[in-house]
Amino acid sequence: MPTDNLTSHIEEILNALSEDSKEINHEKLEEELKKFLEYGVPIEQAKQTLITKFGGRTSFSTNSSSLERTLISNLKPNQPSVNLLCHVIAINPKEINVKGENRKIFYGILGDESGTIPFTAWNNIEIKRGDVITVSNAYTREWQGNVQLNFGDRVNIEMTDKDKLPKDAFEPKEFRIKDLKSGLGTVDIKAIILDLNEREVEVNGELKKVYSGTIGDETGKAQFTSWHDFNLTKGDTFQITGGYVKSWKGIPQLTFDEKAKVKKIEKKKILKNNVKIRKMLIHELVEEGGALDVEVEGTVIEIRSGSGFIMRCPECNRTLQNSECNIHGNVKGKPDLRIKLVVDDGTAAVNGIINKEITEKILGKTLEECKNMAESALSENMKKLLFAQRINLKGNALGDSFGTTIIVKDMEFIDIDIKKETEKLSQELERLQ
Repeated sequence: MPTDNLTSHIEEILNALSEDSKEINHEKLEEELKKFLEYGVPIEQAKQTLITKFGGRTSFSTNSSSLERTLISNLKPNQPSVNLLCHVIAINPKEINVKGENRKIFYGILGDESGTIPFTAWNNIEIKRGDVITVSNAYTREWQGNVQLNFGDRVNIEMTDKDKLPKDAFEPKEFRIKDLKSGLGTVDIKAIILDLNEREVEVNGELKKVYSGTIGDETGKAQFTSWHDFNLTKGDTFQITGGYVKSWKGIPQLTFDEKAKVKKIEKKKILKNNVKIRKMLIHELVEEGGALDVEVEGTVIEIRSGSGFIMRCPECNRTLQNSECNIHGNVKGKPDLRIKLVVDDGTAAVNGIINKEITEKILGKTLEECKNMAESALSENMKKLLFAQRINLKGNALGDSFGTTIIVKDMEFIDIDIKKETEKLSQELERLQ
């Protein structure tokens, strides 16, 4: 757009400014607007930035495409300016250290009729849980494979009426555990409590009891956190209405508090024996990003570097390099043994990390015996026993920017009937002809 024909845009900015800001003159606005345009900033985004900068208020009634409302489910990573109509599901303060100075930020979850999204506000914001708000000039980033919303210096937040949002933005939807994932709205779940732990955390300077553990149904398992004492009991079955879902490294986590409805239901609705490990194709697991208590089968196609005898930091359990921990510096390490491998089932590949106990069983050697072996000999032994072998892995799968990794709890070799597999392949080829 030519920068010498900006009169109508300047007038639009001036009209959007408050009376206290009307001393801003035409020339000053034109000078700043031209700078934005010279740097390639879209005209509508530049106008909105100047309106916010000089004390004006944004409005969702404008016909400008840059101010159109975006549904949360449609948000993508690295969007520079988004506008939402949503309600505050959760908000919490947090103290962080930035360049040696303590800084207070806020984090939480927003929701609309399409889903939810975590947010971080880098400045003080006057909103509380339950508020219905309009948000303009927020931006998005990607964090551990998920979209996260950020409120920076340009953001503008306004309170609005609850009836501006559709009713289904507040109504929980029924899900099975295998369908839980980050970004759903409030959910309604029937599940059995498989594990339950109680701990105290400090919230706003006060100690608060938190209850966490694992829940399950016939479709799978998930982690949960309750910020209220609902008299949950291990082994009992509950209906939890009004919780919301976050994820950590691909593993779904159900969170709920005093605003949720939690009631005990008949045990026969979900029997513990019916909560089984999820057997999945590897591509299904990779697409989900992670899951609790899964089982996959595949062929070992690689024994990765870092397998064998290692030393760990006694403080954080990280692997040491030349007796150095990235966090705790030079430390006296503790010995450990592991195997890192890659397994492929023909649909996709997944990483696996096998602990000391299982590694000793596979190798038929103790940790001490492995420690006394030459590194090359130990590596060759692992390759001889595992490479190109068909195996079954069970454990928890975590997802991050490096892919999906199963933390192996159990591993078995699978005997392959070569004659049977050959006949099966031959029949498949015949059908294709």
